[in-house]
Amino acid sequence: MNRSKFLHDPGVKGRPYLEEADIGSGEKTPAELETEDMIREIPPLPPSNPSSQATDATRRPDEPPTP
Repeated sequence: MNRSKFLHDPGVKGRPYLEEADIGSGEKTPAELETEDMIREIPPLPPSNPSSQATDATRRPDEPPTP
């Protein structure tokens, strides 16, 4: 039985294990960087009510308040 290749797995074309970050260096490992890239590729959820304005609870701290 032939095994199919998982094309969505970034480890298939990833860097060798020897390039892992040093323990305690604070440097992110290649796996952590790949995970962050995969998370960034996830599209944001659409607003539940497109006509509603952002409320204070959902407003980012750098956004001005809505009148």
